[in-house]
Amino acid sequence: MQARTLAALGLGALSLAGCSLTRPEEEPAYVKATAVEERVDRIENQNKALLDLQRQLEAVQAEVRHLRGEFEDFQHEAKASRDQQRDLYGDLDKRLAALDARVSSGAAAPGPTAAGGSAAAATDHDLYQAALDKLKSRDYAGAEQSFTTFITNYPQSPLVDNAEYWLGETYYVEKRFAEALGAFQRVVREHPDSRKVPDALLKAGFTQYEQKRYREARDYLAKVLQNYADSAAAGEADKLLRRMDAEHR
Repeated sequence: MQARTLAALGLGALSLAGCSLTRPEEEPAYVKATAVEERVDRIENQNKALLDLQRQLEAVQAEVRHLRGEFEDFQHEAKASRDQQRDLYGDLDKRLAALDARVSSGAAAPGPTAAGGSAAAATDHDLYQAALDKLKSRDYAGAEQSFTTFITNYPQSPLVDNAEYWLGETYYVEKRFAEALGAFQRVVREHPDSRKVPDALLKAGFTQYEQKRYREARDYLAKVLQNYADSAAAGEADKLLRRMDAEHR
């Protein structure tokens, strides 16, 4: 009986000794907890990567929206430029047609003049008409040269104010706005009684508008409305002023 008791005690001691020899990291509970922790770390890393990806996607979407807005602005500006160019040529053609009608209705067969006078008058008219024909055919370089030659050779001609105005129109169509403005200003300054003054003031306003000098443009357009309210130019001046108001310029 005593022997069995001693054996049992020995087995218990050996069992306790065996338990004390097991390392903590080999314990099932520890292994399980470690595995769970590793899974949590992986999930957190995946979530962080997803958040980074989401931020990148949002940044790309914002850039796409910005580029789409710029593209729409470009389309709008391109359409406005095409419309403006079409209106510009249409306005020029309309003015030339009106001039043709006035010339045709007021034309008279040349009568005899003093010696040398008929040749000078014919040359005067012919050169002016040749310059107009070049402008009508959109030979702007040729029209510019012809109008410039006419103004230089015939500074006292009754047609010089018209030539100066159409020279300005030639520059304007070519988008040489500074030179166009100078020509229109010369019409107003040097030929204050000319029938082209209202149109010259109007187109001076247009050239200032094209150069983004909006206050100066308004000044010219206001002069048309104040001093030439019954002219066709006044209607065009009012249209541009309304457009500037709509554009907040």
